[in-house]
Amino acid sequence: MKSKYILLCATLCLFHSCKEKSTGFNTSLNSEIELDTIYISELITRKPIAKIYENKKTKNISLDYPTLASIHTKKNDKVYLTILEQNKNLNISVLKDSTLTTNDRSDSLVNYLWKSNLKFIQENSSFIFTTQNTDSIPLLFEKFRVKRENEINKFKDQFSSKTLEVLYFQNNARIYSFLFWLGRISKGLKPNDKYFDFTEKIPKATKTLKSLPDIYLYKYEVEYLRKNKSLESITDFLHFIEKKTNSKDLADYLKANYIKSLIEMPSYWEKHEKLFNTEVLTQTLNSEKTNIYYNLIEQPSSSFYASQNGKMTYLFQAEDKFGNQFNLESLIGKVIFIDTWATWCGPCINHRPKVLKFAEKYKDNDDVEILLISVDSSKDKWLTFLEKENHEFGRNLFIENGMRTEFGNKYNIKSIPRYILIGKNGKIINSNINEPSIAVEKEIESALEEK
Repeated sequence: MKSKYILLCATLCLFHSCKEKSTGFNTSLNSEIELDTIYISELITRKPIAKIYENKKTKNISLDYPTLASIHTKKNDKVYLTILEQNKNLNISVLKDSTLTTNDRSDSLVNYLWKSNLKFIQENSSFIFTTQNTDSIPLLFEKFRVKRENEINKFKDQFSSKTLEVLYFQNNARIYSFLFWLGRISKGLKPNDKYFDFTEKIPKATKTLKSLPDIYLYKYEVEYLRKNKSLESITDFLHFIEKKTNSKDLADYLKANYIKSLIEMPSYWEKHEKLFNTEVLTQTLNSEKTNIYYNLIEQPSSSFYASQNGKMTYLFQAEDKFGNQFNLESLIGKVIFIDTWATWCGPCINHRPKVLKFAEKYKDNDDVEILLISVDSSKDKWLTFLEKENHEFGRNLFIENGMRTEFGNKYNIKSIPRYILIGKNGKIINSNINEPSIAVEKEIESALEEK
């Protein structure tokens, strides 16, 4: 196929207090295949920056500091990171296999930092996850951090100081982010454990943290719990974030991301989740009305309220494997158990036999429905999985990219597997079941007894 080349020029005017003019960046697209649209979005907030169509539309993109962004397709099945900076010439290529790339060395390095993290963890997983000497794990990653820093330094003369700052931060933050997860979640270490001494190496917050803010939230949690015996309240931790962060802009950004993460990823905030409910969220939203980044928590908050136990369930639509439309409204009056899963989700597949046992147990009970809802991006992958599985119990349904639809928003589904139990009256009984179990069966039996 003949290569297509589309030049899209975007020139900006950014007005500072002295009215000084500065420029945006130029972008070009070279595609070896037919394509619809390429998107550029901020990496963390997912705020749209530009859409690149197969025509010559001009885009105005304002930048006041280097921004780490993702270049991606509509379904996010292809993603490539880029560091956007004023006066940058961003030449995007779409290869024959749909892979996205650019001609920029800094972009190549930031993608290397992203992907090499997982590779390093996989190569050293037997040691990382089995060693009893947890203090040695940060030392292992420190050697890896220095190795990647040396790789950046080979080309540092080619980059501006601001781009270098982003690269150095990404190198450190991606390593620290994993170390925090490993210590806080996987190994459940106490904040005073020597393992967490690496937090002292994390410098004071700058604007660069916006490319991966969570490490500062985890750092602050460790510091807070080293100072206090326990977490007093969500409000108290928000005040701690303000005290630790010199800039109001950055404090607001961190607070907004904390609230958003607490709603969307509660398993990352075990000590905080126990203190969090609709009443606390309402108080928090009122106190954060002047937060510059209030928009980051509006939609997650709406999802949180809608998905709480006792609320009327969202009446979603889906399709079955024959292409027939399904509406949840048709099942109101029954007890409904929902398994939200995908073919790419390992834990979903591991728990699936338990769900199918539920389905088999209640197959002749007209008052119970077991719904197995795939949120895959590919209907073909879902159908292929069902064909291989060859199991007829339960009702298999499909919602394309369901986690990013109204279905995902209304049920606050930000990770899977996700199990939901709905009563005969159409109200949510339990919106956040960890896994199918005997306890869940008891909940189903109890729901059946209700009139």
